[in-house]
Amino acid sequence: MKHAPTHDSLRQAEYFSSVAYRSPDHPVVRAYAEPKLDFIRRYVPLSGCILDLGCGNGIFSQRLAREGAFVTGLDLSSHLLAQNPHRILTRGDATMLPFGEGSFDVVFEANLLHHVPDRDRVVREMCRVSRKHVILLEPNRHNPLMLAFSAVVAAERGGLKSSAKRLRQELTGAGMRVAACRTTGMISQNNTPQALIPLLRRFDRQIWWGEYIVVVAEKM
Repeated sequence: MKHAPTHDSLRQAEYFSSVAYRSPDHPVVRAYAEPKLDFIRRYVPLSGCILDLGCGNGIFSQRLAREGAFVTGLDLSSHLLAQNPHRILTRGDATMLPFGEGSFDVVFEANLLHHVPDRDRVVREMCRVSRKHVILLEPNRHNPLMLAFSAVVAAERGGLKSSAKRLRQELTGAGMRVAACRTTGMISQNNTPQALIPLLRRFDRQIWWGEYIVVVAEKM
């Protein structure tokens, strides 16, 4: 049964119908994305079938495909899907994924959960369609810049509740085992000035106040 859209979901839909992001190959985007993938590779082979959930304009879709994986991108925003250069894309709702149980070796999301009202349901769906691994990449509320951004931008308010502890609990609550977790980075793909990249690269390591949280989980 379909539910009437909430005020929050309408606000999110409006936001993602016009938001402007840097292209996947922009130097700042590369500097943001690649250290996270380097960390993930330590625990998960980025091969086989991968679902890029909330794929947006393709920041990770293209990179995962270059690893040799068969990548399917899914997003609810047709505006962002139109900007995604990856070929295998579908429009869909993360709370009702149009895939069978165990359809993918890896299910990955970046900056999606803090935009959805029913986070637990999205995590359960991710676990359902994954054969082995689920990867979450979300903002860290303990970072001052991320905290301020989440407070100022209405559609980003979910970031105020985003923490490593919460992400771990959501995964274990869905029956997953957390294999690795890192808070890291000071490069934001859409806001960091390119000139600051050399300085900010030094923060691509474990720091509790880093801008982002990366959690790798596996089925038990």
